[in-house]
Amino acid sequence: MKLAVISFTKAGGRLCVDLTESLKREGHVCEGYVQARFCQDPEKLLGQGIYSTKEPVGAWTEKRFWAVDGLIYIGAAGIAVRAVAPLLKDKMRDPAVVVVDEQGHFAVSLLSGHVGGANELARTVARVCKGQPVITTATDVNGKTAIDGWAAKQGFWIGDRELAKQVSAKVLEGEPVGFFSDFPLESPETEQYRPGVICEINVWVTVRKSPRQEEALGQAMAAGKKLLRLVPGAMTLGIGCRRGIPGSRIEETVERILEKAQLDRHGLVRIASIDLKKKEDGLLSLSEKWKVPFVTFSAGELERVKESVAESPFVRQVTGTGNVCERAALLAAGDGAGLLVGKQAQNGVTVAVARGQKIWQRY
Repeated sequence: MKLAVISFTKAGGRLCVDLTESLKREGHVCEGYVQARFCQDPEKLLGQGIYSTKEPVGAWTEKRFWAVDGLIYIGAAGIAVRAVAPLLKDKMRDPAVVVVDEQGHFAVSLLSGHVGGANELARTVARVCKGQPVITTATDVNGKTAIDGWAAKQGFWIGDRELAKQVSAKVLEGEPVGFFSDFPLESPETEQYRPGVICEINVWVTVRKSPRQEEALGQAMAAGKKLLRLVPGAMTLGIGCRRGIPGSRIEETVERILEKAQLDRHGLVRIASIDLKKKEDGLLSLSEKWKVPFVTFSAGELERVKESVAESPFVRQVTGTGNVCERAALLAAGDGAGLLVGKQAQNGVTVAVARGQKIWQRY
């Protein structure tokens, strides 16, 4: 996680230094901020990635609230509450907020416990400080697995926030929840999740937008059962296009093709093409807008793809390979990849979608 820590007292400053350095050793990207009035001898107090600050806590918070994954306040919980309150949006977007007392006795998960990861962060902070995590979310205190927290930990996109709350409520009430996955995944570690069993409310890990009518889940939905989709990062988008095609046209074309195939774009983890297109503005703008990395391969690399693809002599003459979109999608998807959507050509854009064996951390 990308973290920022702030302290308000002399003792808190010492803990800020120790905690920041410990979190960095554990692999987090972390910066610590100590009040300037406690830094008369900076060489003894400050280290790499630890800074003095004179900023009011509200201004400090506002600068970092949307720039980090988690904020840690060393001091009174009220300080943190007042600092973050004007910035709050919703549990799906707000960062994790943890408060720890200046002696490190208690680490309180204050905000975004599940989706934002504050519960796990509080446990980490407590372990580092040799203190006690304070977790108040109902599923956690009852030893249950909340589906939104489980999905966030896996990096899955949550299809319906309100339905996710209903799933967790069912789990808390001891009611069964059906669990289905198009991927080799184990269900969450709570007995209420029933793999392969249709229940009143069900969870489906998939890149598809809806089940087919003839499938069990499709029949269950037709009978009024509820279905929460969790979308993993598992698809790659291969694209070829004429030079100068605007990103808006590429986006419209891709969305139309995905919709026809009933695939959810939140499952995309890479946009791929040939290196001749590495500076193509339309592809770069789509990558930026959808926040999906854009990768390119040489003609030689694309030629090493062994799967059967639709060959074009004209494309080979221009690019050095007989197919860009399918080969790029398959290569970007990694080992064991297969095509979900073969080459589709529309409006000067060619598109293919592949899925590999790996699930990527997308969200």
